[in-house]
Amino acid sequence: MQEMTFETILRLPQMELKKTLKAELRSRGYPVTDKPGYLYAEGTIPVLLVAHMDTVHRQPVEQICYSEDRAVAMSPQGIGGDDRCGVWMILQILRTTNCHVLLCEDEEVGCIGAKKFTSGSLRPQVNYIVELDRRGSNDAVFYHCDNPGFEDFVTSFGFETAGGSCSDISYIAPYLETAAVNISCGYYCEHQRYEYIHLEEMKLNAARVAQMVTQQTEHFEYREQQDNFFGGRVYQYSMWDMASERETYKWLSPLPKEAKIKLGTAELIMSHAKIDRQGKVHRYIPELNAAVQTENSAAIMPNGKKPVYNTKKSKCHKVIPLAQALELLRYK
Repeated sequence: MQEMTFETILRLPQMELKKTLKAELRSRGYPVTDKPGYLYAEGTIPVLLVAHMDTVHRQPVEQICYSEDRAVAMSPQGIGGDDRCGVWMILQILRTTNCHVLLCEDEEVGCIGAKKFTSGSLRPQVNYIVELDRRGSNDAVFYHCDNPGFEDFVTSFGFETAGGSCSDISYIAPYLETAAVNISCGYYCEHQRYEYIHLEEMKLNAARVAQMVTQQTEHFEYREQQDNFFGGRVYQYSMWDMASERETYKWLSPLPKEAKIKLGTAELIMSHAKIDRQGKVHRYIPELNAAVQTENSAAIMPNGKKPVYNTKKSKCHKVIPLAQALELLRYK
C-alpha cells in the first residue's frame, strides 16, 4: 500500500486517493462503506469528521516547492490544499481518536458527493460534525446552522466565528439534524495556481480538533438560521412556506404508552405518536411508511414533564407534509 504522507495525498488524483484512503482506513481497523460519491468509515466517538477529495486543479501535483524554512508549500500545478489539507488532518486526528469519517467526492463542482450521501441510507448518530475545509488559520464557519450552545463549544477552543457561503456540511448537517462547523486548514488563495499551505497552522488545527473531539458532550441539534427579507432572525415563514412543503428524514423516538398529547387545553391520546430530538410531535402513518409533524401540540407525561427522547429505540423515518399525506391516503 502506498504510504499516506502529506505529499502523497497532494499528488494523487481523486479516484486514486479514494482507493488509497479506503485501504488506509481499513488498515486502521475501520469498517468502510465505499459508495459512488463518498467513503464512510464508522467510528466509536460520536463525532463525524468531513473533508472532500477533489481539488479545482485539473493537472495532478508534480512538483512541490517549500519556503526556505519549510513553513509554506506551493506547486506550479496548484497545490490543492483545498481540500487535501482536510484529508491529511483527518488522518492525523484518527491517530488518537476513533471518530466517524466521511470523505466526499466532487465538492468543488456542487457538493456532489455530499448530496449522494444524503440520498443514501446511512445516517450515523453523532453529537456534532466537524468539516475540515476552510481557508486561513482560525475560522469556524457554521453557515445556516444557528445553535449558540454549539458555537460556544467550538469557539471555546480558540476558533473565531466567520461567515461562509456553502460546503458539504450545508447538506449533511440538516440531513443528520446535527450541528456542524467548518474549521480552518491552513491553506490560502484557494482555487488559484498560487495557492499555498501554511504547514504549522494545518498541524496546529489538527491537534486542536483532536482535543475537541475527546470532550464528552450531548447531541447538538441542527437549528436552521431564520433570516428573511425584513432583516429578522425569527421570521419563520417565507412567501411560499417552503420548509413545510419538502420531504425530509428524521430520527424519531416512540412515546411511552402513558404519554399524552396536549393541544391547547385538551389532552389527547394519539396512536403511533413519536417525537424528534427537539421534542416535536409526529404522527406516524403505517400505510405510508412515513410521518407527519404536528403543529401547536406537545407531548407530556402524567407528571407534567416532557418525555425523554429514547436514542436506543429511535428509528429513521421519512417525514412528509400533511397535504402530501392526505393526497396519498386518498389512493390507499
